[in-house]
Amino acid sequence: MPDPNTPLPPPRSDGAVLHVDAERYVDTLTGLNNAGVRWLGEPWIKEAHGVTEVTRGFAFAGERALHAATTARKQRAMIRVLARADAPAPPEVTVVELVFRPVRSRPVELRDWIVFQPCDSDMDRPTGITLTASGSADSGRYDVDVLEGVGRRPRRRRQVLTGLSQRRWTRFILMRRKGAPTVQLWAGAPGRERFVGAFADQDPDTPILAARLGDDSSSAIVGSGHWDDIRVGGLLRRASDLRAGEPAPLLRFTRTKPVEPIPVGRPRQLFVDDWLIHRTSGVKRRLHAIDKHPANPLIVPEHPWEGGAVLGGGAVFRDESGKFRMYYKAYCPIYGPPPRQERRLKRSVTGLAFSDDGIHWEKPKLGLHSFEGVEETNIVIASRERDETEHELWEPWDAATGARSANSITRDPDEPDPEQRYKALVKVRGFSLLTSADGIHWKDRGSILAQAYDCTDTAFDPLRGVHFATAKLHYQGRRGRGYAESPDGLSWSDTVLQMAADGRDEDEDQIYAMHPFFYETVHLCLMRMYHLGKRHRLDIQLASARDPRHWDRTFREPLIPCGDRTRNEWDWANNTVISVPPVRVGDELWFYYSGRTADHLWRDHEGRKIHMMDDTWGRIGMGTLRLDGFVSAGAGERGGVLETKALELLHPQLYVNADARGGELRAEVTDLDGRPLPGYAPGDCVPSSRDAVRQRIRFKEKNRLPAPGGPVRLRFHLRDARLYSFWTQ
Repeated sequence: MPDPNTPLPPPRSDGAVLHVDAERYVDTLTGLNNAGVRWLGEPWIKEAHGVTEVTRGFAFAGERALHAATTARKQRAMIRVLARADAPAPPEVTVVELVFRPVRSRPVELRDWIVFQPCDSDMDRPTGITLTASGSADSGRYDVDVLEGVGRRPRRRRQVLTGLSQRRWTRFILMRRKGAPTVQLWAGAPGRERFVGAFADQDPDTPILAARLGDDSSSAIVGSGHWDDIRVGGLLRRASDLRAGEPAPLLRFTRTKPVEPIPVGRPRQLFVDDWLIHRTSGVKRRLHAIDKHPANPLIVPEHPWEGGAVLGGGAVFRDESGKFRMYYKAYCPIYGPPPRQERRLKRSVTGLAFSDDGIHWEKPKLGLHSFEGVEETNIVIASRERDETEHELWEPWDAATGARSANSITRDPDEPDPEQRYKALVKVRGFSLLTSADGIHWKDRGSILAQAYDCTDTAFDPLRGVHFATAKLHYQGRRGRGYAESPDGLSWSDTVLQMAADGRDEDEDQIYAMHPFFYETVHLCLMRMYHLGKRHRLDIQLASARDPRHWDRTFREPLIPCGDRTRNEWDWANNTVISVPPVRVGDELWFYYSGRTADHLWRDHEGRKIHMMDDTWGRIGMGTLRLDGFVSAGAGERGGVLETKALELLHPQLYVNADARGGELRAEVTDLDGRPLPGYAPGDCVPSSRDAVRQRIRFKEKNRLPAPGGPVRLRFHLRDARLYSFWTQ
């Protein structure tokens, strides 16, 4: 490290680790790494926030810069920047540089305004040195302090620059060597930077991979700032070494096409999309909604930690003995004192319930987590109370998080490590992974997925052998979905924009959540659709994918519809899925879901505001579907034909899941030109007139399908019949 007493020419950064260039920013893409910008304020809670934006027509270089501003102490205006997941590791000597100016024209009051606070990738540990600004609107000038020392509370604050103009750009340059005790600082007008001094590193062994800018406090910080050309990397030795700005995370996924012939084995082939269909005549596909159970709702709030609602956000499994196990969200926000009793803090925990039949449920007294003096609860997941050293990462209203519930829980009986048989995704430090051997006692494995907002789920793609995440984000003023991948479920790529509501959706629709799972041969997804134009109601639709990078939304009607609002049914307003995948019980699929008698604006069926603790507004119920019964291909009394694409039939017998009561179903096997193979014409097939989820298709002269060889097509003839799936074995 250079001698801090010797004047030095300023180094420059090549931006190899992080180069935030606002010119590449995609407007309003929130909740993921957007051209190096990790967070640009809170898009849905404007009243608690100041200004956070990317400017237009104003910047140090180009036309755009980052801008944040607050005018009151209770406001927040935080911008966070983050290196991409595939960025190289910081070099031995790291150089950070940025240009900053508080205002465009009119001076403002500045108090402890964060000019730059470098952090680790989780943004929960400051490293290097922190720069803050303080000044007055009257003078139009400001001073810069350095916070140095070890830990979140620096040992010392030192004023290092005075009298800077609020209307002019200043470049700040930091240089540090891994493990060295000090950080070198240069500052000044761009091109005229001078050496300021050496300052104690807050955490010499932690690399700089992210930073906070602006106001990250609800009580002390206030001010304004513009930032441009933020770079973290090695020494810039020649202009050609300068890395371009971070690319915007936009990716256009293309629809996967099948490679023919399509192999057909024991896994069932469904008609949820056009994947298998070559052509049809007189056949129409239909989505089938669940049949809601007459005993609904099955679980209701009855304990203090359940507040007014038991909700989705968990899972339902059957263990080896056949016993049902449900994890659900118990919603128990914290309120301020009377008379207004406004909600001060979102809070939820994960509860556990057991059942022998899936209808009647018991909540065990586990004694693992107490709640407001009650020791014997059924709570299995709750984050600890925040201590003074913790730092809020995500939702601004979580300034003192009491507890968080799981977003989703998965169980893998084939997991070789018994300690990771159960996995839970919890929205703490971005998203953290919890694992458990028994699903009751959990271990925190740390943050694994940083680029997501709430309503985020992960799943596994067995066809490509990768884990994937579907993440909630905010794009062009609406909720949409992002996509990320991981080889192991622990180390994740950056999130890219995947999809949003389109012209086939209702006006003002938004995609609120997606819950994917793999079923037989296809990815299915229970998609939570937010209908703003229909009293802020949410129902559940079905999407499918052969590759989860692109989802097919052929059907836009609900798979799990809302109840009747006029009768104030328990699920009229806002449905959330719990069981993904659905639980198979005999020849049925059981879908557990939570329903609400409050819309997304917390209003009842008559439009009155509810109180989330005094009113019972969230309950859990269940609906059923026949096996494979998501979508049928059917024809009426005039009949119809469905012809498949080229297939490779892997086994000697053909089976179908079909309802042909009062009608009939026949099959034929043809060559690729549509000519029936000998013995496999429609007249050779024994017609089926049954309703069964497993029916063998028989031919009069043949006791098996043609021997595997060249590709063939199947042609199904339907009259007053519905076909749900087919397979060979």
